Amino acid sequence: MRTITATVPVNEPVDEPGRTEQVRLDRDEVWAGLLDKAQNAVPYVPGMQECTVVERGPEGLVREVVIHGERVREEVTFHPKRRVTFSRDDERATWLIHNDIGEDETGLTLTFSATMDLAEGEEGDHQAERVREGYLEALRTTLARTRENVAAGRALITR
Repeated sequence: MRTITATVPVNEPVDEPGRTEQVRLDRDEVWAGLLDKAQNAVPYVPGMQECTVVERGPEGLVREVVIHGERVREEVTFHPKRRVTFSRDDERATWLIHNDIGEDETGLTLTFSATMDLAEGEEGDHQAERVREGYLEALRTTLARTRENVAAGRALITR
């Protein structure tokens, strides 16, 4: 099992020269974006072709996704306004993925961390880097889509 992490700032620094003004997101808006991603990850996650919620409960949901051609069942657990956890444990693979809303000295952050079965050695290193790059893209896409929804005044999911 390997652990892979990546963190991005939620909002770009406002005093950065040449930076155009962006919609600044607060914790509630980022949370709403993560909930939207949990319910339909296709627009957010590279390589995901399908995402269907098959069960809903007070703590989260169960979904079936097709990612890179493989059908996977994931349990999704909500930790309100701070973390969404995606878990898979079947005969083919095991993973535990967290999307965390945090804060550092620059403001809000969004962190992806995953513990998953990967090959050992150099092959595993390459796999880990591909996963990390894919999730960095997913984090950025999540924030961009959330900004678009906020700017357009679209209703945001809060549970």
